[in-house]
Amino acid sequence: MFDLIKLTEKTYYFDIPTKIGVYKLDDKNAMLIDSGINAKTASRVLKILDSKGLQVAFIVNTHSHTDHAGGNRFICEQTGCKAYAPEVEDMLIEYSDVEATLVYGGFPCRDFRKKFMNTESSKTYPLKDAPLPQGMEIFPLHGHTAHMIGVKTPDDVYFIADAVNGKNTLDKAKICYVYDIDTQFETLEKLKELDGKLCVPAHTDPTENVEYLAKINIENLLEIRKDILSIIKESPKTTEEITAQLCKKYELKEDFMGLVMVTSTVRSHLVSLRHKGLLDWFIEDYIHYWKIAEENI
Repeated sequence: MFDLIKLTEKTYYFDIPTKIGVYKLDDKNAMLIDSGINAKTASRVLKILDSKGLQVAFIVNTHSHTDHAGGNRFICEQTGCKAYAPEVEDMLIEYSDVEATLVYGGFPCRDFRKKFMNTESSKTYPLKDAPLPQGMEIFPLHGHTAHMIGVKTPDDVYFIADAVNGKNTLDKAKICYVYDIDTQFETLEKLKELDGKLCVPAHTDPTENVEYLAKINIENLLEIRKDILSIIKESPKTTEEITAQLCKKYELKEDFMGLVMVTSTVRSHLVSLRHKGLLDWFIEDYIHYWKIAEENI
C-alpha cells in the first residue's frame, strides 16, 4: 500500500485503492493523474514524492469522483500547483455539492454525504489549458461519468481511470456506478483496440490485456440488462422494485449509500432500454412503472 511503482523511465503510479498516476516532467517536477480520496492520502503522496526529490507541477483529473479528486485542495494549497479537468468534471470538482445531487437525485441527505460523496471543493481549471508535455494525449472515456477522460503518457502508458472494473469487483459489486450506459458500451468497445498496450485502470492491476477487462465489463452490463428485462417481463415494476430484485439476486450489501448508487445506475439502464425501444412506461395512481414495450411482447 502506497508504494510508488515504476512502469517506464518516466511513468509511475501509487499502488493504492484508487491509483494515482505520476509522470516525471524532469528531474525535479512531476505531474499527477488524479489526486486520491482526501487530504490524508494526498499528504502521504507529497511526502513520498519529496523523498524522491520531486514536487508536483500540476494535476490532471480524469473525472470528478471523490476518490480521484479528493486530494486536489490539499495538494494545490501545499504546493501552489493547479488542477485541471475536462469540461463539466471541472465544475463538479469545484462545486462538489452538485456531484452528490446528480447521483442522489435531489439535495442529498447527510447519510449520503460520507466518505465517497464528500469531496473538498477546489478550484479546477479547464483541461485545454493544462501545460501537458509533448507527446501526452488525452482521450475520451465517457460513460462512468459524463466527460471522464484517459491519459496516455509520452512513453505509451494508458491511464484509463474507472472505464473498467476488475473481475473481483464485478463479482462482488456487480452493479458498479455508470452514468450513461450507451456511451459506456462505446468506451468499452474502443478500449479493446488498446490490447497489447500497458493500461492502468484505477481499481485493478495494470495490464496489457485490456481487451479481456473490456469484454467482462461488457458481459456484466449485458447480464444486468437481461435480468432487468426478465424482471419487468413478469409484470410492470417501479424503479425501486427492479432495484430490489436485482440486489437480492446479486446478493449485494444492504446499505444506504450503496443502494443510492445502485438505484442511480439502474435508472441509467432503464433509460438506455427505453431509448432502444425495449421498454415503455406508464403512471398509475401517481406511481411510475416500467413495462416491456408492446412491439417487443
